Amino acid sequence: MKQYSFSFSSDLLEKFKKSLPVNRSKKILKNYLLNEYDLPESLGDLQEFVSDTVIQPYWMTEAEINKLDHLIKQAKTKDCSINRSSIMRDIMKNLVEKYQNSPIQKSEQYRQTFKVPSGTKKRLSLLIEDGELTYELSSFIMEGYIPSNDFPSMRNQEQENLNFRSDIEVFEKLDKISSEYGFKKGGRAKIFRDALSQFESFLQSNPPKKATLKQELKYILDEYKEVEDMKIIKEEISKYLNDK
Repeated sequence: MKQYSFSFSSDLLEKFKKSLPVNRSKKILKNYLLNEYDLPESLGDLQEFVSDTVIQPYWMTEAEINKLDHLIKQAKTKDCSINRSSIMRDIMKNLVEKYQNSPIQKSEQYRQTFKVPSGTKKRLSLLIEDGELTYELSSFIMEGYIPSNDFPSMRNQEQENLNFRSDIEVFEKLDKISSEYGFKKGGRAKIFRDALSQFESFLQSNPPKKATLKQELKYILDEYKEVEDMKIIKEEISKYLNDK
């Protein structure tokens, strides 16, 4: 399983997250992509320009990526050029329409404060928006996390508190893994810190926050090119960078 990033409209992504519980949303999306989704008859809808985009990472299996690439090839046979994000947006739109008026019953929520190494929250804030951390970390625990077999003690380490509130199923998975390793006292916290450490490493390899800013810069420059000469744009950018 690897991490891939896709662009969505912020409105669509927000509706998706509200309509499906975090502990089941990825499984539902995966099943729909692999077993139900077909390209729409009107492929032109997939080529529509999307404004106010955000970058959303997903943990994808090889089978899921192969299905996306197969659909892209299908579209090319009909002289339609699309990309993976185009398809993912259409899938998400279909799922929102399916569940928005009859949302899946939300899971019970649970909250716990975990001790983590000092500086963790600051590092994470540079990689992902604060409002996205819980959803993305929960998704990672449910779908992408594999224990590292290395659970260092927090003794003699500077610590800080990290408040984590998520679906009860996420905590149940932490407890299940803790039990498999034979942990008794503090096992959930050890597994959580291991998952958090892995999650941070994955974010560092492909920070969603940087990807979002890069995408926003692209759209701004595209609009700027429509009203200004390229030479002047380059001079302005060079001046801005040199001033820094």
